[in-house]
Order: sequence, then structure tokens, then C-alpha cells
Amino acid sequence: MVWYAGDPCDTLIKQYHQAAEQRQQQEWQVSLTAPLQKQIADQQNQIKALKLQIDSQTAAALQSEARAEAILDGIGAGVGAALALLVAVASFRRLARSSTAPKHEQQRAASA
Repeated sequence: MVWYAGDPCDTLIKQYHQAAEQRQQQEWQVSLTAPLQKQIADQQNQIKALKLQIDSQTAAALQSEARAEAILDGIGAGVGAALALLVAVASFRRLARSSTAPKHEQQRAASA
């Protein structure tokens, strides 16, 4: 059979060939991109897992730093309180000595 350009059968055959070629090209494209899309999805999952790991390690480091700072603050407060107590005791003893010293001198003078 012979078809002429512009013949309805010729047009239908050309459309069929174009559709078949387009479908084959889409299948080829999908076959090439599917592994890459899977690889991208896997890498995105790895990135999410690493981000979670980094976040948890960061939180743990911050908590450890806060604990260490709290311990040092506690030690500083304890040392400060101990020094304040020592100063208070020393001041009290000094006041006690200076107030008892005149009484002893008065008693010695009275007995003499």
C-alpha cells in the first residue's frame, strides 16, 4: 500500500511512531534517573541521621559544660563562704580579746 503525505492513515502512523518514541524515551529516562533518585533519597536519609547525631552530641556537650560550670560555681561559693566564716571568726576573736584585755588590767589594778 502506498500512502500519500497528508493522508489520514499517514498522519495516524506518524502520530503512533511519535507516541512510541516518546514512551520509549520516557522509559529510558526513568531507567536512568531511578537509581540516581534512590541514591539521592539514601543520601538525604544519611544527612538527616548525621544531623540528629550532631544535635545530640551538641546537646550532650552543652550539658557537660553547664555541669562543669555549675560545679566550679559551687566550689567558688563554698570557698567564698569559708573565707567569710574565717574572717568573721577572726574578727570575733579579735573583738573578744580586745574587750577582755581591759577587764584583766582593771582586775590587776584593783588587786594591787
